[in-house]
Order: sequence, then structure tokens, then C-alpha cells
Amino acid sequence: MAFKLFKNGDDLYSQGDDLIKRGEYAKARDILQKSIDKEGGVDDVAAVKVALIDLSSHLTNPAAYRNLESKLKAVSEKQLEFGLTSFDRDALLTECDLTAQKLQIMGGANDANKNTAAQQLQDLAIRYQSEIGDRNLIVIEIFKNDTTVTGMTEFYNLMAVSYEYMSDAVVWDNPSQAAEYQQIAMGYRQQNGQSGDANLAKIRSYSCTSKCWLCGRIATGEGIHFFSAPADVSPALDKDDNGVAKSKPEGSTEIYICRACYSAVSNRSDEISQDYYNRAMAEMRAMEARLQAEIAALQTQISFARMNR
Repeated sequence: MAFKLFKNGDDLYSQGDDLIKRGEYAKARDILQKSIDKEGGVDDVAAVKVALIDLSSHLTNPAAYRNLESKLKAVSEKQLEFGLTSFDRDALLTECDLTAQKLQIMGGANDANKNTAAQQLQDLAIRYQSEIGDRNLIVIEIFKNDTTVTGMTEFYNLMAVSYEYMSDAVVWDNPSQAAEYQQIAMGYRQQNGQSGDANLAKIRSYSCTSKCWLCGRIATGEGIHFFSAPADVSPALDKDDNGVAKSKPEGSTEIYICRACYSAVSNRSDEISQDYYNRAMAEMRAMEARLQAEIAALQTQISFARMNR
């Protein structure tokens, strides 16, 4: 039976393809890279498959999508295959571009640029809607065997995230506006088949108004501008003054405290705790010094006793 001792580039390319179909990506990558070195396969399709394999373990890395995008641009064929999945080159090019942008925007979002990031995500969401639409995302299909993630589901998801960012940006100054943004975000999530429970929890918190038990100030935004804290409230003190804003949750042993009072009490508590800690450490160091001195004296006595035997 005859066999080839040294495989040419085309043979290696075919072997790499078979390994991909079996899900043996690491082996397939090595073989495909060898086929590239020997100029095997069609055009630069092997390089695309290597880039896809590299992407499989870096699905949240925008650089991996940009790398795949550059390899796709070098391919002349319009229809490609990876394992048992066939896909359109231009469709995957669009997907790589949009996904890389999404990951870059979301990865760079912080408190200082949430509004800017929100606008960028909305622009990107519209592109997902118009350029991919109801088509499923190819990368998710290939590596997660999931065809439910489409351009439209990404549109709803990104719109939801954008309004959540807008909520984060204003909650410090305007919790009522933040609650409205969370309401819009919840609507997008529900259209996307999600519960929106996390948004609803924030809506309730940001919309809640209380009166500080300590200073009497009115504050809106639980967890932001006021907090609840456990307290020993006697029946005589637990009376409803019929005001619009309550000083404690109904039927609860907790009281509402505005952020200013809460932080003042917390800071003073920290100072007292630090003082106790410093005193305890000083006493321990003094006690350690006394013990060391006693041990040294005892060792001297033992040494003197031995010398006078």
C-alpha cells in the first residue's frame, strides 16, 4: 500500500479541515499553519480558519475579531466553510467589525464617559439592526451552536445597555431621571425575551423617597442618596406622622438615613475602631517587649547559674 511520507500543502489543508470537523482545534491549527507555510489550500482560506480557531478562545477580545477581519479581507472567495458551518465572507466581515466595536466601547466605559458610550452603543445597535437584522451571528453559531443570537437581539441588548449607562450617568444628580432610563432599558430587555428584573429593582430603588430619621432631610434614591439601617425602634417612637416621605420601612426594625448622616456615622465609627485598634496594637507591642525583657533576664540568670556550678 502506497502512502506519502511528506504531505504537501493541499494534503495538510485537507487534514486540518477534517480535524476542525472533529472539534480538535489545537491540532487543526498546527496542521493548517503548516499548510500555509507550504502554500496549501485555496487562497488564504487556511489563514481565516487559523484566525477563527484563535478567536474561539478569545470571544471577548476585540483584537481577535480584528485579526479575523484582516484575514477575511485577503480572501477572494465569497462562501467559506468552517467545520460543518458554511457562511458568507462579507457577513462575517460585518460581524467582526461590529463585535470588535461593541467590545471596545463596553470595555472602555467608565463613570466619566457613560453618556458618550451610551450614544456609541445606540449607533452600533442601529447598525446591527440594519446590516445583520434577523440573520444569526456566525461566530456564536460556530462555537456555541446557537442560532438564536441575531442582529435584532443584539440591537435590543445594546439599546438596553445604552439606557443603563445613561441611568448610571445621572443617578447621582437625578435619581428620578435614572429610574426613567431604567424603565426604557427594561422595555428593550423584555422585547429581547429577558425578564428585566434587575432594571425593575433599580427603578424601585431610584424612585423611592424617604425622610432621614436623624436630620429630617428628604432624599430620593435608595442605595444612592439614602440607606436603611437596623435600629432598636421602640413602639413609642414607631409612629406614622402621615407624611409623604417615611423615616422607616413599614413594619420594619430598620430606619432610613440620608447619605450625609450615614457617611458621618460610618466615618466616625471607623475612626473609633481605628483608635481601638491602635491602642490594642500598642498594648500588644508593649507586652511583647516586656516578655522579651523577662526572657532575656531569665536567660542571663540561667547562664550565670551554669557558670557558677
